[in-house]
Amino acid sequence: MRYKSVLFFKFAIKIVMDMENEPKKRKRTSGLLRDKERTKQKMIQSVGKILLKKGYTGLNATAVSKEAGVDKSLVYSYFGSLDNLVETYILQRDFLNAVAKDDLVVMLENTTAVPKEAIYGLLHNQLDTLLKDKVLQKIIHWELGENKTYLRNIADKREELGEAFFKVAEPTYDKANIDLRGILAVLISGVYYLVLHAKTNGSLFCGIDFNTPEGEQRIKDAITSIILMAHEKTTAS
Repeated sequence: MRYKSVLFFKFAIKIVMDMENEPKKRKRTSGLLRDKERTKQKMIQSVGKILLKKGYTGLNATAVSKEAGVDKSLVYSYFGSLDNLVETYILQRDFLNAVAKDDLVVMLENTTAVPKEAIYGLLHNQLDTLLKDKVLQKIIHWELGENKTYLRNIADKREELGEAFFKVAEPTYDKANIDLRGILAVLISGVYYLVLHAKTNGSLFCGIDFNTPEGEQRIKDAITSIILMAHEKTTAS
């Protein structure tokens, strides 16, 4: 009987100790998860730093690990491949997939048609973002010069968001036989080219200095005028 009492006492002590240690285990686990996420974010941000310093030709697992101050093996254990890491970074910087995505989703969920102000406002926002974001400029340039699967994946994700936009915005213009897709394709590609042209060599384009506030405003005014002219035809029909 006494032996059973001792066993029971030891068992009870073990339960109490396990209960005391459980919060510590959970704390250690959560701490490790936080450390992992911090390390992943550091590696993701390292991609942008390398793009600024060396361009996309300088991107490799060794460079990323050195910039982030981590072991190279983490590129593969945390992201599976360098391509996945780079894609993760670009998705966090891409205009439509990151900067404008939330506003676009909210707008499309709360309207049956897209106001003209929202259309040219979106283009103005894209212009402002590209002018300020040197890394995004390099990414656009990269997309034009390299055939990479992850760059295609990001472009395809943009197209998915674009289709959601056109599903709501296009019917108004279709009724007036206005090709909204064609108009936006020209305007968006024009914004890309003008920004890259101005920020790469700084020369004038059609006599406009795009690196000045006045030049930037002229492009915004032109975008607004084109959208308004298209929209006027929808009200006249």
